[in-house]
Amino acid sequence: MAAKLKILFVEDVMSDAELIWHEIEKKNISFSKVLVDTIDNYLENMKDFEPDIIISDYKLPQFDGMAALLLRNKLAPLTPFILVTGSINEEVAVDFIKAGADDYILKENLSRLVPAITASINKIKLANEKKTAEDELQKSELRLQKAQFIAHVGNWELDLSSKLIWSSDEALRIYGFDKRSHEIPLELIKKSPLPEYRALLDETLDRLLKYNEPYEVEFNIMRASDGAIRSIYSKAELVVAPDGEHATIIGVIQDITDRKKNEEELIRAKVKAEESDKLKTAFLHNISHEIRTPMNAIVGFSTLLGDPEVDERSRKSYIDVIMQSSNHLLSIITDIVDISNIEANLIKTVKNEINVNKTLKYLFNQFITKTNEKQIKLVCEAGLSDPEALILTDRTKLTQILSNLINNALKFTDKGIIKVEYRLKENFLEFCVSDTGIGISPVHHERIFDRFYQVQSNVSRLYEGTGLGLAISKAYVELLGGKIWLSSEPGNGTKFFFTIPYEKGDSTTITGYEKKAPDSFVFPVKKVILVAEDIESNFKLISYFLEGSNAEVLHAINGKEAVEKCLSMGNIDLILMDIKMPVMDGYTAVKLIREKNTEIPIIAQTAYLDDRERAIECGCSGFLSKPFDKKGLFKVLGEFI
Repeated sequence: MAAKLKILFVEDVMSDAELIWHEIEKKNISFSKVLVDTIDNYLENMKDFEPDIIISDYKLPQFDGMAALLLRNKLAPLTPFILVTGSINEEVAVDFIKAGADDYILKENLSRLVPAITASINKIKLANEKKTAEDELQKSELRLQKAQFIAHVGNWELDLSSKLIWSSDEALRIYGFDKRSHEIPLELIKKSPLPEYRALLDETLDRLLKYNEPYEVEFNIMRASDGAIRSIYSKAELVVAPDGEHATIIGVIQDITDRKKNEEELIRAKVKAEESDKLKTAFLHNISHEIRTPMNAIVGFSTLLGDPEVDERSRKSYIDVIMQSSNHLLSIITDIVDISNIEANLIKTVKNEINVNKTLKYLFNQFITKTNEKQIKLVCEAGLSDPEALILTDRTKLTQILSNLINNALKFTDKGIIKVEYRLKENFLEFCVSDTGIGISPVHHERIFDRFYQVQSNVSRLYEGTGLGLAISKAYVELLGGKIWLSSEPGNGTKFFFTIPYEKGDSTTITGYEKKAPDSFVFPVKKVILVAEDIESNFKLISYFLEGSNAEVLHAINGKEAVEKCLSMGNIDLILMDIKMPVMDGYTAVKLIREKNTEIPIIAQTAYLDDRERAIECGCSGFLSKPFDKKGLFKVLGEFI
């Protein structure tokens, strides 16, 4: 024994203890020792000394060897225990052995002590090695079970002579069988596959047994535990014993239900993507047509305006066509930008007070001319009184939703009536825009709000439009916290419904829509306005707008020049700051100006509505969205200077 043994001696007679120590030392066994004779010392050293072996006397004044053995059984059952005593009868010896003692030695025969110690140590060593091996085997089995569980893979063996299939835990779980028995009759297993796969499985097994052909098959089963349908992949090989008679089939099964579902979803996604690609292609063709049509009118009538022989009446009609075509083109571009921002999840809502009744009046005035032209009756009905109709929501988005739905109704209605109404229903306002138009077949209801989707998508389309209005409306309704749906049949008109939360506004401040901007404006005191704009034509347009307004207009072609002029000149009253410029953009320019001057009004001008929030964060005082007209410019200027 190379290692130094730790021996706990339970003995009250020192001379007897020394005899035992001497006997052990004679055999050249290296050991350290602790001698105890009370139960308290025994318990203390069992814990602190952690002996490799215990050698105990039978009788002690305060306790005896049996008590020591029983405590060993409880505290350290694997520690060898040898009883050494002066006299003991056979019955007591049997009791000790039954209680777990490894051996007993008479003091008059101490020559047996060292062999007993060696045998006990070897015994415990073998026991520890066996336990370690069993623990490792158990860990290995648990790892395998865990790996099989994660991968949904189980293994099985079919004994061809007994027709019993041994199955792993995971194989039993996949089939839904009770795990208390790992051996399942083959005939019971055969009941699990769905009937349409039974012939395939029998044929595959038969070819494996007759020709040793590969057994590899996919099939569906009904799981025994819950009746669920699961997709299974199985692979097996035939193993013949050396005697050539006994044969076993060893195989694996895998639950591939999730993989199959993923494959089906990928196929559906592929089909949807291909369809979406077709829709986008059709959309691009449509957009090309929609953009070129107003552009053709704008270019053509702009050319006619240059003809010196055109009389004033014709010139005015040409300008009206150009304006109408420009507004149409702007509407198309707005739809494209909106749907792009929705796709990129850039749209945000801004709550403000809005009177729903006044909004309906505003929309009525906006669309009444168009409905009169088509001889269609337009009706707007309020569902609440003016004080109750004052709510908090995103004014712009609600107005655009209603405008899109009215436009849609107007497009597909040739006679009859278009009606816009709302009512309060369970803390929501439920709006309805109905028409007596051509209607929509139920087969299109589910997809009518899809982006790029149009019921009539053929080349010879009868109705103009981008096909984005309903998709934009759905996105805005959901952003506001509501839902949108429709009711329609071909030939019976259409009803579009949508809801928004009813959040009451301040009834003491019922205001109308925006104040009408003046057609012209003259500053009582001369003002100096710096225009930061890299596009020369845009600068010239602003200069023309400001002619006769008692304003001096300065030009900066980029943000850097705007900063230099603003900080070097002390008489600038307002800055119109374009956001997208070379050398230095508007955001950076505003930040640099604000470091030196926090008072001067800076109005951001950009074609991107989503720049508004960032512009305000950077220090801009207001926001002017391109394109803007003379009235829009004067309105903003009137607010700040």
